[in-house]
This record gives sequence, structure tokens and C-alpha cells, in this order.
Amino acid sequence: MSQAPLRALALIAALGACSHDSAGIQEKKSGGVKMVTSALGQVLPGKKKAAAAAPQDPNALAAAALQSLQGPVIMVTFEASKAATVAAMRGQNGTMRTYQTPDQRAFVLRGGLLAGTRGFGRDLMSADTTAAGALIRAAKAGTAPRVYRYLDGDGEERPLPVSCTITPGDMVQQGPVSARQVAEHCEGSGVRLDMSYLVAGGTILASRQWVGPALGYVAIQQLRN
Repeated sequence: MSQAPLRALALIAALGACSHDSAGIQEKKSGGVKMVTSALGQVLPGKKKAAAAAPQDPNALAAAALQSLQGPVIMVTFEASKAATVAAMRGQNGTMRTYQTPDQRAFVLRGGLLAGTRGFGRDLMSADTTAAGALIRAAKAGTAPRVYRYLDGDGEERPLPVSCTITPGDMVQQGPVSARQVAEHCEGSGVRLDMSYLVAGGTILASRQWVGPALGYVAIQQLRN
């Protein structure tokens, strides 16, 4: 929706007001702008960091991505590792979008909600997000089921069902963009999750979402929608 890197980064700072880490993946107070601006020059999980590489400024990373990539672009930051990457949309089927990173890894979003990952190891194979997504994008309170699916040690897909409560919060004004904070708390199957979103006009501009037990939380920003 926005092509301004500074605006996107300012919007995600508001996520810290409605997100907590009850899944125990990351230290407290790691959300928001601190999470986004930490070590953006690091490589993705599983890759060795270049010896001479220095952390990139988030605005520079976003600006470079918008200049070099065509179409919709997102920036994703892993909380646990502080690693960040950008990804461009490479396919769309209805509300389902597949974003690909420069090293051929992928994030699958359904209406702005994470529905799968590929290439990161111990990936999220799929997630049922339809009911929760409808409430989140409409910024309406309610409850909805989610089912996450992961491969076990035998290569069999195993479901992880949770029940989620969606709670709209305050409005956030950043220049011409006015967005609603929306919090989502999920419990079940031995996990407690807290996710958060910034929603404007039915579009999720920025979010803090859970990938799974191995990869933890990610922050996702729409740099260009």
C-alpha cells in the first residue's frame, strides 16, 4: 500500500503496544521498531554471516528493495535470530500470494496472514487462517479457530490446532496513513501465542506473526502492495 520505507517502519513500531511473547520464543520487549532495526544486515537462518558484513539500515534495505524489485514487496524480520530479508511477489491465486526472497525461499500469505513458508527448515507447511483473517482485516472482535501444520520426523504432516481471540485496539496515525491496531491471542496444543496487526482499509500493513516452534515470530511489513 505504501511505497515509503520510513512510513512502513514507523507503522510497525506501533505493534509493540499490542504484542507479547507468551510462546517463549523471544525475550520480552523485543517487538516493534527495536526488532525491525536490529541487525538487518544479517543473513537468513542457516546461512553463515559474511565476515565483513555490517548491519544494514532498515530504511536503506527497504529503499533498495523497492528500486530493484517489481510489484508487491514485503520485508520480513525473524525475532529469534534478528535476521531480515525482503521478498517480491512471484505468484497470486485469489487472496493467496507467494513471495520469494533473493535466495529462493518463500513466504505464502493469505490475505496478509502467514499460510506457509518454504526453504527455511522445519517450515510451516500450511495454516488455516480464513476465519481469523476475516475478523482481523475487518478489525472486529471475535473468536476463530486456526490449524497450523508441520512435518514430523517421519515426514508426516501433523496438525496443531489453536483457538484465537481477536481484539481491536487503538488507531495509529502516521502521516496520511491511519491504521487500527488488532491483537490476536491463541491457545491450544500446548502453545500460547500473541500476534498483532496494523490494518487500514481491510489491508494488513504490518504484522507480528508466529511461524512455528522452530522459527518463532516474524515481523512482516508491506513495502509495496
